[in-house]
Amino acid sequence: MRPVTRRGRAGTSPNPVLASVTAVALLVTGCGSPPEPARVTVRNVAFDPRELHVVAGDEVAWFFDDGGTYHDVVVEGLDGNAGFRAEGEHRMVFPEPGIYRVTCSIHPQMVGSVVVRPPA
Repeated sequence: MRPVTRRGRAGTSPNPVLASVTAVALLVTGCGSPPEPARVTVRNVAFDPRELHVVAGDEVAWFFDDGGTYHDVVVEGLDGNAGFRAEGEHRMVFPEPGIYRVTCSIHPQMVGSVVVRPPA
């Protein structure tokens, strides 16, 4: 009597569909979307948070949500300050470590800072 052999068990050629699905799954999990920027809300004639800590190269987004009141964001030592706006957002990248003073030129009481540390 001959032993019964089964196809599709160990020792046979791999399933190409399974290999393709596995490869795609690995690629998708390894390719995440870019990180969300650190967030500062401009509301109640203030920056919230008032002091933000990030790593050099991080992006910071200011979200304007102050009931139609116009503000701007002036960051000492960086170009690309936000123009006057009452809504929307403005993003900036902080390339170098340091402490950056943030103000609103319309409202002198609006003062904040972005503390940028070197990458680990």
